[in-house]
Amino acid sequence: MKLAVVDDNKRDAEALRDILTRTEENHVIDLFETGGDFLSSLPDRDYDLAFLDIYLPDGNGVEAARRMRSLSPKTGVVFVTVSDSHAVAAFSLQAIHYLVKPFTEGDVAEALRRAREAGRSEVPESMLTVTIGGDVYTLAQRDILRVEASDHKTNIFMQNGSVYSVYLAFGKVEAELDRHFLTINRGIAVNMRHIVKWSAQDCELGDGRRYLLNRRKRQQLKEAYFHYKLDEMTGRQAARE
Repeated sequence: MKLAVVDDNKRDAEALRDILTRTEENHVIDLFETGGDFLSSLPDRDYDLAFLDIYLPDGNGVEAARRMRSLSPKTGVVFVTVSDSHAVAAFSLQAIHYLVKPFTEGDVAEALRRAREAGRSEVPESMLTVTIGGDVYTLAQRDILRVEASDHKTNIFMQNGSVYSVYLAFGKVEAELDRHFLTINRGIAVNMRHIVKWSAQDCELGDGRRYLLNRRKRQQLKEAYFHYKLDEMTGRQAARE
């Protein structure tokens, strides 16, 4: 497995690396002292699993994990910290495991076991096929940030910055989207995989932009997003598909 250890405490980081090496010798392990250094390495290095310390010199590991979800959605997360006070926030981000220092070799082995199980339980990727000017494009729905109506077109905004404009009603495109999308206002659906922050009035995607929630449906939207995250965390929805 390709692993990242993000911890500004050099001794702790090296200790975890040593345990990982003893657990399985063919791991490729990179060490980072800050969340910023780790995030700047993505998505080029495409890690299977990241061990993120909650307390980092340039922020906290939970926020780094939110940013990571947009840059490298398939990378699993194990949070490492000195207390379990951030456990709720951690598991709302679908963390595979939560290690409290000092941890044992058995604790680390359990985190790796869960990571392997999570990898085996992945479902086939959803695709969206659109036709533009006679050309047919097949888009991975995982990579779509949002879908938005514009005049007589519907614009599909991708994670890499590309935009696909199709002459179809928003409702027709919306009907083809998978369960990860939520229509938060008239003519705009966001990919909940890429939501990094949810507030009372809007939500923020991985591109750093914020999108207003329908005023009359804020509570309903909040509940829908909460249940989605709960399903993702427990894996119940994946088991049903």
